[in-house]
This record gives sequence, C-alpha cells and structure tokens, in this order.
Amino acid sequence: MHLYIYSLDKTLFEGETNSVILPSQDGEIGVLPHHEPLVTALRKGVVAVGDGEEKKNFEIEGGFAYTDGARLIVLAD
Repeated sequence: MHLYIYSLDKTLFEGETNSVILPSQDGEIGVLPHHEPLVTALRKGVVAVGDGEEKKNFEIEGGFAYTDGARLIVLAD
C-alpha cells in the first residue's frame, strides 16, 4: 500500500509499505494492504511503518488517518 505522512509544513514519509500501526483515539490500529475503508482520529503517539528490519517510527501529536485499502494518508500535528 502507498503511505503518505504529512505534517503541517512538510511531508514526513511517502512510499510503499506493507504494515502501519496507528495511535487511534480508541487504541492502536494495524493497517495492512486491502484494509477496509477507514477514517479515524489519531492521538499523541508513534506511527510505526513497516515490519521486520525496515521499520520506521514517526512521533505525532495527533491528527487524522484515511485509507481506502490501496493507500493510507496520515495528516499529523
């Protein structure tokens, strides 16, 4: 799935990944390719991208996430 992580003033990440963990208001959500469509509010925490040795972490203060199964867009504070 194609992932975009945007902050207010720059693009933090853009690229392909097969796993993302999001800090939602109700707890952590794992998003994989072909996930059901979803819009969710995010809380302060870490967006964990990838799995295994290729893992990257991005600390956020909150925001929103949207996926249609083929792409995931994170708008972060």
